[in-house]
Amino acid sequence: MFLTAYNLPHYLLSKGLIDSQSLVAGDFAIAEAGRRNRNFKVLRHRSPGLFVKQIKTTEAQAIYTIEREAAFYRAVQNNPKYAAIRGLIPKFIDYDARRHAVTLSLADNTESMQERQMRESKYGEDTARVLGRALALVHSHGTTLMSDPSTRPLFACQLPWPLTFDQTGYQMFEGFGPIGRALASGIRQFPTLQPLLSALRSEWRYDSLLHNDMKWDNCLLKMQAEGEPELTIVDWELVDIGDGAWDVATIFKEYVMAVLMNASAREAAAAQNYTAPPPVTLDTLRPSVRAFWEAYASGRGLSGIEAHITLLRAIRLTAGRMIVGILEYLGGMTELGPFGNHMLQTSVGLLEAPHVAMAQLLGSPPIGLAA
Repeated sequence: MFLTAYNLPHYLLSKGLIDSQSLVAGDFAIAEAGRRNRNFKVLRHRSPGLFVKQIKTTEAQAIYTIEREAAFYRAVQNNPKYAAIRGLIPKFIDYDARRHAVTLSLADNTESMQERQMRESKYGEDTARVLGRALALVHSHGTTLMSDPSTRPLFACQLPWPLTFDQTGYQMFEGFGPIGRALASGIRQFPTLQPLLSALRSEWRYDSLLHNDMKWDNCLLKMQAEGEPELTIVDWELVDIGDGAWDVATIFKEYVMAVLMNASAREAAAAQNYTAPPPVTLDTLRPSVRAFWEAYASGRGLSGIEAHITLLRAIRLTAGRMIVGILEYLGGMTELGPFGNHMLQTSVGLLEAPHVAMAQLLGSPPIGLAA
């Protein structure tokens, strides 16, 4: 049975996850939030909310992915080894193996980092530090999960595909439709891009618990009356063991994309003669980027040459995450256009001149690198 807003109340009642009093009293509302999956938010005032995710297709890969995600939530919830990261991850409530549906606690009264940044028109150092510390804590559990026989089978330890398409061939882009073919063609226009990405394979480490999709949209903040906001990291369907620098790179990508998208919006505003948004530049973002990296490096115990090597690798991996981003941002397009080409050119710059990119992102000298 595929879940819908119509049959979801009956499903939750049958599972004992809500009681009839919630329905009778009107303390129950459903908001659909589907993207890759069938996602539902169950909103209640007198009881904690719920988040229900069900796959849209019964293909083997989709089933494997949601089973792995549910098993990860269950392990974090039930095993005291992972108590330190429990507060960062949605609480596991139920997994229905027959319907391939997982039910989690809903992060109530939150907004994503992206929403907060859009609302406040700034990229706060406070939330950047919270995220840096949280990500370091999550990554530090990689070794424990790998050595735990109950969780080790969950992880494929898979390299990101931008590091492997010299082996898989450009035909892999066919699966992404017209924009995939346009991206393959665009990559060929930059002869150094594929070899420099492939060279990162030999540096890849398997030392961290990876989220693998660390978008600001997946970082939910709950503001406190005092002190720093409370963070919940959601959408763990790509969870794996790998190189923590990849998740760091994904956050660096968010900053780079903020600059590129702002520049594009300002150009469009000038061309159409309407009010442009405030400028977002690497100069204005640098304090936030520095705060994120400093908190992360401190949380992982990185300093000196080790911090330098990790940061350089993260800068270069940002190029790979930018290429994934082209498919995410331009998924419905048939060609790269100026924006997609700008993303590719940025990727090349990150790979060919990582020290320059490091200085542009974090300032010179970057903090966290002192011996």
